[in-house]
Amino acid sequence: MEDSVSAGSGNGADVDAQATAWVVRSAERPLGSAEQRQLDAWLETDSRHLGAYVRAQAIWLDIDRVAALDSGTVREVPEPVRQRPWRRYAMAASVALAAFAGTAAYDHLAGRISTDRGEVRRIALDDGSVLTLNGNSAVQIRYEEDIRRVILRRGEASFEVAHNKERPFVVSAEGLDVRAVGTEFIVGIEDDGVEVTVEEGVVAVGGKASGSTQPRYVRRNEQFVSATTGPRKAVLDPADVERRIAWRNGMLVFNGQQLGAAAAEVNRYSSLRVVIDDPTLARAEFVGVFKLGDAQAFAGAAAQAFNGEVVRRGNDLVLVRQQNSPSH
Repeated sequence: MEDSVSAGSGNGADVDAQATAWVVRSAERPLGSAEQRQLDAWLETDSRHLGAYVRAQAIWLDIDRVAALDSGTVREVPEPVRQRPWRRYAMAASVALAAFAGTAAYDHLAGRISTDRGEVRRIALDDGSVLTLNGNSAVQIRYEEDIRRVILRRGEASFEVAHNKERPFVVSAEGLDVRAVGTEFIVGIEDDGVEVTVEEGVVAVGGKASGSTQPRYVRRNEQFVSATTGPRKAVLDPADVERRIAWRNGMLVFNGQQLGAAAAEVNRYSSLRVVIDDPTLARAEFVGVFKLGDAQAFAGAAAQAFNGEVVRRGNDLVLVRQQNSPSH
């Protein structure tokens, strides 16, 4: 691969090819000191090089995630080496990158990280914070000099925030802004709105979707929901908080949840889909612990618990009651 990276500027295609080669090499192994100097020199030679390099990084993130699509896989992304100033700037200056790309559409994708069904990714951010992205979720990282902003585009993400009172950490999702300093919390986009659950510390919730012009403070073991019916806040049992974050460790825990809701959560991680056609059965309360993506184990346990059976129809595992079985 050594011959594929050169120091020349070249035309646009050459620059993109060189940038891609550098990104792939950096992903395969840490760069040696001589290689790092060569990369730095290449980036400083022409302003187009920085734009091409960051575009290649964004593309590589999407390519890299395909390797983690095994059902139930939890990927641990290694902590990055200490980034040089140009790298921090490259990840933050999305407006400048739009100019390099020649189209504002790239600004929408700058700093994008996403997961697919059954994939959970733990990512160390440049400031020392840690982001854990749930299955079928997407965020954009937009760090600037005076603010660390993460935009949740879909799904759910957990945040362990490194303390820096001079540079607040804000998560934005569908009109809701969640501001935190040195805390752990989860933000998820659900059918009912945006859910904010605090595991440690305190967050200030604001924005149009908060329903207030003043910040709403959410503390440990509390949850705020910006529902379509109006915002609401609730105090959670610590065990319920632990259940809600079990996905970070590759598990799903149900303790009295309705079977239909539990099935929907299982389906988030599996190509096999659990289907419950019986409305009464869907409302039944269910208890169990399962590995992410193990739809068959879930369906089998539910069938046993409610005297039912599982009928396979293509990629659907349909849970039905056995004939003449008693109601629950």
